[in-house]
Amino acid sequence: MTPDASSADTHRIVCLHAVTRDRHDFAGLAAALAPHEVTPRDLSGHGDAPRADDYTVAGLADAVDLGAGAPPILYGHSLGGVVALALAARRPGSVAALVLEDPPLFESDMPRLGETPFYRGFVKLKAFIDGEAHAYSLADWEVVVASWGSGHGRRTMLDVFGPEGVALRARQLAAFDPHVLDALIEGTLHGAFDVLAAIRAAGVPIRIIAGDRGKGSALSAEDLRLLARELDVSIDRVAEEGHFIHEVLPERCAAAVREVSATL
Repeated sequence: MTPDASSADTHRIVCLHAVTRDRHDFAGLAAALAPHEVTPRDLSGHGDAPRADDYTVAGLADAVDLGAGAPPILYGHSLGGVVALALAARRPGSVAALVLEDPPLFESDMPRLGETPFYRGFVKLKAFIDGEAHAYSLADWEVVVASWGSGHGRRTMLDVFGPEGVALRARQLAAFDPHVLDALIEGTLHGAFDVLAAIRAAGVPIRIIAGDRGKGSALSAEDLRLLARELDVSIDRVAEEGHFIHEVLPERCAAAVREVSATL
């Protein structure tokens, strides 16, 4: 069921982004979710948020401001999805539901992390930022980002998102604290955080939007079976994309949020 756009029964949506991104990642999703109030947040070390000493899942979750009012639906993409789950478990009653877009719930620790293309990308990016890009201007970042892979097939960032999208990614990377990558590279992101225990402790409806494994999804078929059968998590499979679903299919992600909202 999808609520009519004129319905007063809408929910506030707080969005948490992926690593190296910021709150501006969700402009398309916010437009697709009208008339819901969508409030994206910058995670520590990203965008306008302050840098921090603790970039573990727990540290990132504890720094998130959910704002005033009724408990929101918390939407998290990638790292933001893991942080959203941790927040719900650590602050009982603070959120109404979770919608997690391709969260790397089981690929953030070694040894599995080391086998992923994400890990290789993190290592390469950290070396690049610490080395050649250390003194980059925003214009320098724009030149480099334009030719990078988009995460959507073999097309570049410029091909998929155009000059405005390239400028956004350049601003995100210029503001990013590369120390966020340390925990990801070392496999210490989760620390004492237990994914399965957090799912059981969250106590709210959980919907996972899962991309296609062959196109870069962070969730395997075994992961999805575990989540759906043993933990009663609702799964929305998206065959068209891999990991960055909301970027090119915002309506598909918005539909999942609306379905969750309609049950609350």
